[in-house]
This record gives sequence, C-alpha cells and structure tokens, in this order.
Amino acid sequence: MKSLATLLKVAQRRLDELGAEAGRIGTEIAALQERETSIRAREQAELANAARDPTFAAMLPAYRVRVQMQVDELQAQRSEKARALEAVREKLSEAYIEKSKFEQLLDQAEIRAATERATREQAQLDEVAINRAGRG
Repeated sequence: MKSLATLLKVAQRRLDELGAEAGRIGTEIAALQERETSIRAREQAELANAARDPTFAAMLPAYRVRVQMQVDELQAQRSEKARALEAVREKLSEAYIEKSKFEQLLDQAEIRAATERATREQAQLDEVAINRAGRG
C-alpha cells in the first residue's frame, strides 16, 4: 500500500511538472504574440510618419520587408511553441490517466484492507460467541 501511495505522489509530481511546463510555454507564446503586436503597431506609426514626410516614404519599402521578416520569424517561433505545447498537453493527458489508475488501485487496496479487517473482526466475534456458547 505504501508503494502505491509513493507511485501516486510521483505521478502527481509529474502532473505538476508538466502543468508548470505547459504554463511556461503558454507564457512564451503570449510574449511572442505581444512582440508581434508591438512590431505591427510600430509599423503603423512609421506608415503614418511616412505619409507626413516624403523622406521617410523612400525608406518605407525596406522597412516593411524587415518588419515582415521579423513577423515571419515570430510566427515561426510561435508555431514551434504551439507544437511543443500540444506535445506537453498530450503528456499531461497521459500523466492524468496514470495518476487516476494509481488512485483507483489505492482505493481498491483500501477497500480490500477494510474488508479483510471486517472479516477478521467478524471471525473474532464469532469465536467469542462460540466460546461463550460452549461454556454455557
């Protein structure tokens, strides 16, 4: 029974670790999204500046190419992180199933122990009753 409790604790720890990893990856994805939003906002500001000043307009095509390269890189990183997050979620699902199995086994072991204890107690009561009946 102690080994089942230990296995359950190990399974819970694994579940906790995977949950923390999923949270970390989710935070990284959000940060990448924020960076992309920031780059896009800065691009819009530069477009507005270029509309007001013709000297900026000449540099605009090269700037937009650079912005698109940065956005493409961020999207690639985000896609990679999303795949990693999906893999962690699959592992989380498997770890939860494993933990549930240990919980069920532990419950069954406790029920079995309680049944055995009740059977022993009943046997002792029966023995006491037989001894009293034999004396009387």
